[in-house]
Amino acid sequence: GKTTLVKLMAGELQPTLGDIRPHGHLKLGRFTQHFVDVLDLDKTPLEFFEATYPNDPRDEQRKYLGRFGVSGSMQVQKMAELSDGQKSRVVFAKLGRDVPHILLLDEPTNHLDMESIDALAKAVNEFEGGMVLVSHDMRLISQVANEIWICDNKTITKYKGDIMNFKMDMRRQMGIDGDGSAAKLRGDASVKATDKPKDKQAHSNPAPKLEVVKPVVTKTTTIEEDPKASPSGSKSNAGAAPSDDGTVTTMATMATTNSTGSSTVIDGPAPKKYIPPHLRKKMSQ
Repeated sequence: GKTTLVKLMAGELQPTLGDIRPHGHLKLGRFTQHFVDVLDLDKTPLEFFEATYPNDPRDEQRKYLGRFGVSGSMQVQKMAELSDGQKSRVVFAKLGRDVPHILLLDEPTNHLDMESIDALAKAVNEFEGGMVLVSHDMRLISQVANEIWICDNKTITKYKGDIMNFKMDMRRQMGIDGDGSAAKLRGDASVKATDKPKDKQAHSNPAPKLEVVKPVVTKTTTIEEDPKASPSGSKSNAGAAPSDDGTVTTMATMATTNSTGSSTVIDGPAPKKYIPPHLRKKMSQ
């Protein structure tokens, strides 16, 4: 019904009963939910203003668009490529340039951020003409509404209080007040929060830990000596005979352990060991 009332005032719809007689020199400025219909999306904001207001200098139009946040490269970018919020600023700039007597704003905050909403509220409060504002945005309404009139049961009654008191009264009537007699609010939504506890999420099984087993590295070093300095070998008290190069080969047992904990025994010749010259004589005796 609210949008229908705005359309009747703008002359878009004709009443089935009664008459609507606007003043002959009345100039209306209108912002609708289909605001893009007043724009030529194939043009840039600057081209659109130059075509709509050809008598204005180009520099003045640039400055005027900049006052509404349409500045820089945005002025020379096609409006089809702009976001809905940027297109809204172009429409508001056009409304301000037309200097209307009455503004009809139907949900003007749909595509605006918080800073733009605050700027719109300041502009509405400073506007000296008539204003018909249709909005569900509490941020905007709380800044521009001075009086509240309740239309119900074919009567109009003035509400005693501000917009926040009215909002809390509506919550109590809908049973969503925050006291103990009603359900608790969930955020700022107009739905009741259930008292059922949230299901605990099942704990997932922890991933098995990986153990890193360092490999056993055996380093073998062989030292060779001039065979002339080494005597010929004979029997050794260690059970090994020295070779001509001053080394002796012994048998050794090497054990390895794999990652599963089992052991493997490998028999084989151990690396050759170096025998000093003074011990070679004793081993050869």
